[in-house]
Amino acid sequence: MKNKVTAALLAFFIGGFGAHRFYLGQTGKGILYLLFCWTPIPWIVAFIDFIIFLTMNDKDFNFKYNQEFIQQLYPHQQAPTVIINNNPQGQQQQYGQQQYGQQQRQQQQQARQQQAQPRPRPAPTPKVDPFQKAGDEKYQDYDFDGAIRDYLRSLNVKATNPGVHFKLGCLYSVMEQTDSAFFHLQKAVEQGFYDFDKIQSHDHLAFLRSQQPTFDDFVSNGYKFGGDLEEQEDKLELSEDIITQLERLAKMKDAGLLTEDEFKAQKVKLLR
Repeated sequence: MKNKVTAALLAFFIGGFGAHRFYLGQTGKGILYLLFCWTPIPWIVAFIDFIIFLTMNDKDFNFKYNQEFIQQLYPHQQAPTVIINNNPQGQQQQYGQQQYGQQQRQQQQQARQQQAQPRPRPAPTPKVDPFQKAGDEKYQDYDFDGAIRDYLRSLNVKATNPGVHFKLGCLYSVMEQTDSAFFHLQKAVEQGFYDFDKIQSHDHLAFLRSQQPTFDDFVSNGYKFGGDLEEQEDKLELSEDIITQLERLAKMKDAGLLTEDEFKAQKVKLLR
């Protein structure tokens, strides 16, 4: 067996001639040291080898330079453990060669199982109500008459939309049409609109709240008007075919296939 101290002394005293490399059985490296022994480079490298040998523990030295001798003494010895110490916290993770191979096989098996699993289908895109969308745009632009017309048409598509009923209640309040405003607020609550604080604070319902004691009676009665309010009759009766075509036009406009003017012209043409 090669001795660590002997190799270190050879490197320190005559390492420039490659003596320690010849001693360790590394003939090729030793010849390389001899070829450049007239320069200071081999001596500097030999001094570095001297320091490495002194700081290296016996186990690492034997594993590197006495491996054949160890295998002859212990033919059934398991493969050495590889120590990895390169994580940010400096924690050591030990993986034997057999454990590393098992881990790789498990990862490959998991990857194959994930690929074999069926991918979930995307949820169907909900239908767009072109009238509600147009009504929202006109509401934002303060076109209250146009917004009321579009919201009433939207109720032909879905009469149980609480949000549309609430917006109609706000618009009719702004237009100071008391009966229509109460009617749609009552419908909004019946269809599931429970944001009562909004009813008490929304700016566009200020006129309706000023109708006292009618509004207080409306609230105390569970947001129901005491009298019988007849449903508005100004909703347009649209066939399913026309509604489908309007939805198609709205999608084309959203996709950029139709301009705003072209969309309006086609919508007016269909409604006529």
